[in-house]
Formats: sequence, structure tokens, C-alpha cells
Amino acid sequence: MLALPAAWLALGRPAHGQQEDYPKRPIKIVLGFPPGGSTDTSARRVADQLARQMGQPVIVENRPGASGNIGATYVAKSAPDGYTLLYGTNTTHAMNVSLYPRLEFDPVKDFEPVILQGKVSNVLSVHPSFAATTLQAFIDQAKARPGAINVASNGNSTSTHMALELLKGMAGISVVHVPYKGSVPALNDVLGGTVPAIMDNLPASLPHIKAGKLRPLAVTARKRLPQLPEVPTFDELGLRGYEVAGWGAIWAPAGTPRPIVERLNREINLALREPRIVEVMFETASEPQGGTPEELARYAREETIKWREVIRNANIRLD
Repeated sequence: MLALPAAWLALGRPAHGQQEDYPKRPIKIVLGFPPGGSTDTSARRVADQLARQMGQPVIVENRPGASGNIGATYVAKSAPDGYTLLYGTNTTHAMNVSLYPRLEFDPVKDFEPVILQGKVSNVLSVHPSFAATTLQAFIDQAKARPGAINVASNGNSTSTHMALELLKGMAGISVVHVPYKGSVPALNDVLGGTVPAIMDNLPASLPHIKAGKLRPLAVTARKRLPQLPEVPTFDELGLRGYEVAGWGAIWAPAGTPRPIVERLNREINLALREPRIVEVMFETASEPQGGTPEELARYAREETIKWREVIRNANIRLD
């Protein structure tokens, strides 16, 4: 088991009186990505339930840019009082530290972990006109024509980008990554035939798969998904150990009092068990998580180590 970083374990000490009547005004959850995506939808659903439980508005504020770094920097510099939180993701808290030469925040030292909220799997799909109907056929074509196949994703340093890089490394293929600013423009080009393939979050691609407008080849989950039970995993198709999930978690600025962190953790755990939240997350192909702050810290650390190796092997750097 990996040792936890001291900065993740040493949660702030309470200041007298400030947490006893928390919350006494609206809470803001900052999301460093545009509205409309699966991450945004998940954050807003849980925020709505949290507001019902805590008796104060919980507002999701989008501050997109720089692969989530703008939103994360804003929260890192906010007051540690529990009223400004970050919906951080695998991008902000596991990948960007290895992708960017310099960050304006430290994903470990500048945040207190609160809770892992949810995970989404990704899916590799192709336009119905594309010749490959199986993952193996796709790999064979990529090997026969190195660098000739374009594959869209919803952006640099996202779980879909890393899923593609992991596929390239494990399958020994060369394809061209075409990053977009979100799933919507990426899907528009794939559905229109401009780009033949896409690695995308399942919630965004699922309606088009169901409508027959995309042909799914494999999902990045450990096991088959109930939303697409007929679609195999990369692992069962021969890429042993292949697994990628996009995930979202709640983080507070470093120094947030422990009682506030514990209150938020307790309330979000309750929210994630609400039948309507479970149903909505299933419908959007998301999987509720939960757990303790320490479990989130451990998971983020493991993800950071995993993707550091993939990024280094692929020689990826972003400005």
C-alpha cells in the first residue's frame, strides 16, 4: 500500500466557532471545465442534492481553461472556510502535474481532499463508415498505416487523451491524437465524418451509440458496463490490465478546518446514496463513489504515479 503524503493527511485544525454553524451562506463549487459535459452534469446533480441536505444554495461555477488549471488555481488561492470548493478531476489532480512544466498550484499541498464523487468510463468508437468493426481490426489498420488514422478526444490531458496514449503504448500503434475543447465539437466532427474515430467519455457518446451513429469497439472499464453489455473491454480483448476512468472529486483549499471537511464528506456520502442521484448517475453512465478523505488522497496518489509513467513514455508536454 502506498504511503500517503503528509500534506494530504494533515488536515487543518478547526478555528474556534467558524465551523459550528457551517454553512451559513451559499457554497460555491468551482469546475475548471465548460458546462454541458458529463463532469458538469454530475457536479450539478450532486450539488443540488447537497443544497437540499445542508439548507443553503450550492452553486456550481464554471471556470474553464488550461485543462482545468484555471479553476484549480482559483480555489487553491481562496479562503479555507468551506465556502469555495473545487470539483477536481483526474486531469487537475493526477495528470497536469506531469504534463505542464509549471503549475500555479500544488495538487497536494494546496488542497484538502474531501471525497471521491464519481467515475466515468471511456469508449473507443468509430464512424459507421470506417472499415474496422472490431478493436483488433482497428489495431491492424493502425499498424498497417502508421500515423494515418486520426482519433478525436475531448481535450488534452483528459482521461480520454490518456486512454488513447495508453492504447498506443500497449498495442504498439501510431495514431494521431486530435484534441477538441469538449466532447460536443469532437463528436460533431466524428458524426460528420471529418474524423473517423473518437475516444470519449461514455456519457457523451452513449446516445449516439444507441442511435447507431457510432460503432463502439471497446470500453475502458475493468468489466463490461451495464449500459453497453454487448461491448467488450480492452482487457478481455487482449490488452491485459488496461483500465482507465475519468473521475471527479471534491477538494477544499489547504487549511480548511477538519470539522468542515468531515461535514462535507458526510453530506456528500449521503447524497451519493440518494436513489434519485444513483438513478441519474446510472442514466448518464456515471458510477457514484464516496469514501473518506484519506481514500481520495490515496487514490489520487496512485493515479498520479500511473499517469506519470504513461506521459513520460509517450513524451507528452503541454505549454
